[in-house]
Amino acid sequence: MPTDQTAPLTTEAAAPKTSAIENELPTYRAISNRAIFSVLCGALAAFSFAEIWFLVFAALAVGLGISAHLAIKRYPDLLTGRQLANTGIALGLVFGLVVITYTTVMTIVIAREARKFAVTYAKIIKEGSLGDALLYRLDPETRKERTAASMEQEWEKQKARERGLAEQKLGSLILLRKALTPKDAHLDFVSIEAQGVDTERIDRLGYYAAVLYEVENFDSRYAPRGGPYALVLFKGTQKGGHYGWYVDNIQYPYTPSTFRMSGKSIDDGHGHGPGGH
Repeated sequence: MPTDQTAPLTTEAAAPKTSAIENELPTYRAISNRAIFSVLCGALAAFSFAEIWFLVFAALAVGLGISAHLAIKRYPDLLTGRQLANTGIALGLVFGLVVITYTTVMTIVIAREARKFAVTYAKIIKEGSLGDALLYRLDPETRKERTAASMEQEWEKQKARERGLAEQKLGSLILLRKALTPKDAHLDFVSIEAQGVDTERIDRLGYYAAVLYEVENFDSRYAPRGGPYALVLFKGTQKGGHYGWYVDNIQYPYTPSTFRMSGKSIDDGHGHGPGGH
């Protein structure tokens, strides 16, 4: 039986042969590096609760996440990782906003509490005894166990043993009290020059506040090197809703806006403590 040599090829014969496995394999897409780094930065932003500068990672997490989304949208056949980018953005926003809100609130609260203590301490300096002033150099818990009289007795004993060193240690405090000798002299709160977390505390979270005072109607004999300003460094801790403060350092006379927080507080009576001239 003759065959039709001119008959067209069937569709199956004409179609190129392809592998069934090859047809089932999806196109490979790489995970966006920006999405990966966004998640890593978001995780690092959690440390901003301990150190505020870690907020940089919160901003990076959001920025890299958005950038990753744009890149994936532009090259959908080459890149993937939208979920990672979303996670990075979420972490950055959550940690960043929470820490910023917490820091702002704490700054306001600490400033308010420090100001209250500053007003109380000004009265102690002006109207109280030397023992009262010394008592406020102790932390609140220790202060409960001591008295102004015992502090003054301890000071007298120390002065008898090492007069020069003792007077040098409390030089600014003594000088300030002498400057306030006139009846119409008084110590006025001006502002808080600096405040923050006390990194020296290891047992609990602590704070510090550098408070600027102005000495009004002072005895000029006791401010030989400068104007009518004193700076007192308060430190404290929070227990529940209560803030307990104590005096860490005094600088008198003091030039406003020269305070610098250092790792160790020293009051040598000549303005050479933290932030000294």
